[in-house]
Amino acid sequence: MAKRIKKTAPPEQIRAKFSASSLERFCEVYIPQAPSVYTYGIPAELPEGVEIRRGSVVWVQFATRKTPLLAIVSKVVDRPSFDVRCAYPHASGYAFSERFMEALEWVARYYVSTPMKALDVFLPAQFDKYLDALADDAYVSGSAVVAPSGTELPPKPDVPPLTDEQQVALDSLVEDLSKEGFRASLLHGVTGSGKTRVYQELAYEALKRGKRVLILVPEIGLTPQTAGRFEDFLHVGVQVLHSALSAPKRRASYVSILKDEARVVLGTRSAILSPFDFDLVILDEEHDSSFKQQDPAPRYHTRELAFHLAYKYGAQVVLGSATPSLETYHNASTHKLKYLKLQKRATSASLPNVQIVDMGKIRQQKGILMSPDLRDALVKCVADGDQAIVLMNRRGYSKIRVCSECGETLYCKHCHVPLVYHKQYKSLLCHYCGLLYPVDMPCAACGAATYEFVGGAIEKLEEEISEWVPDARIIRMDRDTTQNVGAVEKILDSFRSREYNILLGTQMVAKGHDFPGVKLVGVVGADSGLGMPDFRSTERLFQLLSQTAGRAGRAQSDGKVLLQTLNPDEPVMQFALRHDFVGFAEKELRDRREACYPPFCKLVELSFGSKDEGALHDAVTRVESLCRAEKTLMVMGPVDAFIPVVQNVRWVKLYLKTNDLAAVRRILSPVVNSAKPLIPGVEIKVEIE
Repeated sequence: MAKRIKKTAPPEQIRAKFSASSLERFCEVYIPQAPSVYTYGIPAELPEGVEIRRGSVVWVQFATRKTPLLAIVSKVVDRPSFDVRCAYPHASGYAFSERFMEALEWVARYYVSTPMKALDVFLPAQFDKYLDALADDAYVSGSAVVAPSGTELPPKPDVPPLTDEQQVALDSLVEDLSKEGFRASLLHGVTGSGKTRVYQELAYEALKRGKRVLILVPEIGLTPQTAGRFEDFLHVGVQVLHSALSAPKRRASYVSILKDEARVVLGTRSAILSPFDFDLVILDEEHDSSFKQQDPAPRYHTRELAFHLAYKYGAQVVLGSATPSLETYHNASTHKLKYLKLQKRATSASLPNVQIVDMGKIRQQKGILMSPDLRDALVKCVADGDQAIVLMNRRGYSKIRVCSECGETLYCKHCHVPLVYHKQYKSLLCHYCGLLYPVDMPCAACGAATYEFVGGAIEKLEEEISEWVPDARIIRMDRDTTQNVGAVEKILDSFRSREYNILLGTQMVAKGHDFPGVKLVGVVGADSGLGMPDFRSTERLFQLLSQTAGRAGRAQSDGKVLLQTLNPDEPVMQFALRHDFVGFAEKELRDRREACYPPFCKLVELSFGSKDEGALHDAVTRVESLCRAEKTLMVMGPVDAFIPVVQNVRWVKLYLKTNDLAAVRRILSPVVNSAKPLIPGVEIKVEIE
């Protein structure tokens, strides 16, 4: 049985107030989610060897809260003119580095937030328990063996030699390891080109030089596969950080960072916020939208924070992708980043053959989701003993429920969005608020009890494959099947070990997975991302199609991809058909330059939400007038959000285009960061690009 960690507690006198004249030293502290910075005294007597300085973790009594809180010292200040309480050091004596503090303040400033809000995002939920473990001398993390700090490393495993392209890319990246200042590269390699092998070799060389390595992946499901590969190659421990780990494993990894023992850390987006002072950071699948924080604020982008830290502290950044974001590709094309290419697969296999299936020309029974081509290909694939991946980026069984009498679509009572039938739950589900409704609830418009389902989704496709494909062993991976801790890893491992021959999923199946047995990929509803009111929608669709297609035929040739679409002549479909990223990127960049969208400007999205439409209108009007008064800003809107009502809150958006974010921060910071809201009852969100 694991030994219980001793729980630390603040001193009993923490609530006492002191006159400023009775103390010699004072500090200002950041308290998570506090409206401002607050001043506290520093006790005259501190534990031996403990000093309160910038970055120190301290206990404070905040206002009339029942329990004291942990805070971070922002700076030591002069004597105030008022009475103060004291800030007491945590029993661990831990203090964050200047690099961590600067990153915290930069993120808050750049993304129009405050250090107090940022601290709530930077610190893990159980940070107090991690500090308790750090303070407990008897605590042993049980984490994997860390890398030695010197240059002695176990020999590399017996692996195939690098291809010529891989060796050229590696030599260039290794050369940068010894340089000073900002170094950033794009490793643009087709799917299956062996980017991970280049990362492994580079990490090995970095460790030999005594450097620390941070590896970031977009999905939790990729961490077991990637961590295992790096540990097998490096023969040293890889500390893993992400939200789906068990509490003991998360604690062990984080404490190893706090103790300055970790040398290789692998995680998802939030791992870059940990106090791990990396020398090399690798962002695999850097194009993925999950590298962008959504809620809560600050809504940072991992790539931008990596660039900032590399520029400020001389670290090296490596971005890798088969379909880089257009911002990254543009920076590489204009020589702001080193551009390294892997244009061939690492094995002898060629890129898969992509075929477009025009669903508009196929005559079959209404409601059937698979084309005859996809059905026949799946039957052959399974009969040959191979594996297949089928992607349909739509959860549930049926898209909408329609009244048989008046034709009205049934919407959620609290969100302006149609309810989706989920056979798994035997209910209608709102994908925005999560509320379940009875399947047979009467029509909200006419009260009729009769209805029909329109449009199929992934659960229906699963039934269809089971019915049409003999010997199909299907495992589904979507949000509904991966809610439990470890579910993603279990699904992927069982498919990799060939317990199943068909992996059916949403976009989760497209993200960097390596399945040697997959010969066929099918995409049902390949055009489902078209028409979204988002300037990146076409880019994301191309990335999804290309990444999904890249799962086919990685170990051997004759991989096959079938894209079912009602829009076969769309340029994005034709570029995906030819594996032509450069052609797609150049066309999309021309369109964005003409319309003045990133990377040719900075784009800021302002979201206003309120249950009071009058207050909402007032807030939007006031902020719009402030922005229009600034001549360096181009203001677009206001417009209703794509989903205008979520949980009874109406949302309206404003968009700002500019070449300089300084004016945006000057105008918006007082609006969104003031202790007193601009208009009571109105929430304002700021998202940079």
